[in-house]
Amino acid sequence: MRYEYKGSWYTPNQLSEMSGIPAHTIRDRLRRGYSIEEAIKVVATQDSVKEFCAASLWEDWIGMPMNDLFKIYWRWSISQGYSPLQIQGFSRQLMSMYPMLKTVPTKCGDKCVRIIRLK
Repeated sequence: MRYEYKGSWYTPNQLSEMSGIPAHTIRDRLRRGYSIEEAIKVVATQDSVKEFCAASLWEDWIGMPMNDLFKIYWRWSISQGYSPLQIQGFSRQLMSMYPMLKTVPTKCGDKCVRIIRLK
């Protein structure tokens, strides 16, 4: 199926190449009634953490290294058409939304890993 955008017709794959949003996300947005402009719009990054948290169970994060959780968030953000935050911004916003959580540094070889724990 082709969609008109700014006087030309494009497939979801072509719209994906133009916007950087995955084609399946564009198709899903169009099925839900979004306009073409809304379907290819990159959503504000601050909303990505809120949406990720709404789609997740924070209890599952306990004992998980922050880097691993960030990788899950990053993949999820891209698949949903969000522009993901950097790890520092993600961590800050996550901890402000869930004050009962904290990160604890541990030594693993020569790497310092921050594990998510309850306060």
